[in-house]
Amino acid sequence: MDIRVTVDAPGSAASATGMLLGELRDQARVDAAPAPEALPAGAKSGAGAALAELVVNGAGEAAVGAIAAVVTAFVQRRSARKVVLKVGEDELTVEGLDARTQKALVEDWLRRHGD
Repeated sequence: MDIRVTVDAPGSAASATGMLLGELRDQARVDAAPAPEALPAGAKSGAGAALAELVVNGAGEAAVGAIAAVVTAFVQRRSARKVVLKVGEDELTVEGLDARTQKALVEDWLRRHGD
């Protein structure tokens, strides 16, 4: 499953996204990278990286708990942060709940999309 991860961190989206990218790679041990930008019609090849969006490639069942833990801890450290996870057209916004509830919701959502 490929997961798009959008970081909303007022005033610091670029640095917060870089921080989350490092944490996903180092702590969850997943293949995460800046998301490629969609090219406008008629644009030549080559894509830049969206500053506030990441992609987690090929996340399997074994990574669900680790991804949930990293995303939950990341959001909990700064109350103004929000992370949106997206698989296909389905989205989950992670913000404003206690850590235990957030982690359980993220794990459940990821597992439903892993099937």
